[in-house]
Amino acid sequence: MRHIALALLLILAGPGCALIEGAAPARTEPEPSPSAAERARAEVLYREGVRALNPPRGGTPDPDRAARLIAEAAHLGNADAQMLLAASHLYRPDGSRDTAAAIPWLERAAMQGHDEAQYRLARLIEAGDGTRREPAWAAVWFQRAAERGSSEAQFALGLMQIVGAGTTRDEAEALARLRLAERGGVAAATRYREALRRRVDPATAEAAWTRVQRERARGPVPAIDRPLVRFVQSVLAGTAFDPGPVDGQDGPRTRAALAAFAQREAIAGASPYAPAMIERLRAQAR
Repeated sequence: MRHIALALLLILAGPGCALIEGAAPARTEPEPSPSAAERARAEVLYREGVRALNPPRGGTPDPDRAARLIAEAAHLGNADAQMLLAASHLYRPDGSRDTAAAIPWLERAAMQGHDEAQYRLARLIEAGDGTRREPAWAAVWFQRAAERGSSEAQFALGLMQIVGAGTTRDEAEALARLRLAERGGVAAATRYREALRRRVDPATAEAAWTRVQRERARGPVPAIDRPLVRFVQSVLAGTAFDPGPVDGQDGPRTRAALAAFAQREAIAGASPYAPAMIERLRAQAR
């Protein structure tokens, strides 16, 4: 059910549909994880909602009931329902869209590890569509989606790494990502991969290929992950504080650079990857 049919999205986005009014609550701190009971209840509601739209043969679709059920599932923490709710704001029958309303739902689904939500969120952040334009922060979400199997995200991140847009330039790693994107069916990746292959040393390319293939993630986004560490290293690499290689590996050198940055910015008492620290680094990257 991850890849939602366009017809389903258009039904959910129809005039008067309850999903259009399903605003995500504003949050200033991470959302608490749903309890096991809430997850189970949300899954039941989501499935009932989809069934209301696609009833067994002979049944009559009930879009309004589906909208209510899916909205309730989204509020209880179902990532697929949250993605649907976001899509109802992004894809409307009249061609209009409300990206600002969609983004909070994309963020909630993305934090739970929904790769499509992560990719869509990255696209909006990269373009500054409904939110501040932040290529460096978009790269974080592209990598998270890529590590969870999104070929489109691998392609997008690879292109960013070719030119060093939003992240440190790394042609060998970009080549590896383009190879994975091509394997995943992204036709446009072939042209870029063939052009880039001639510029990358074969041994370096093979090492990057081995490394990128191992970068796999599942489930909710942890407090510290490779994409976040890589973001921190990329930003700090452009300052006076040397974090070491931009490889997504958290270590003493990166921590020391973070501590020095925190001292310069007068961020007292914050842990190295605390939200206040990340926000300041995001501001640094803009």
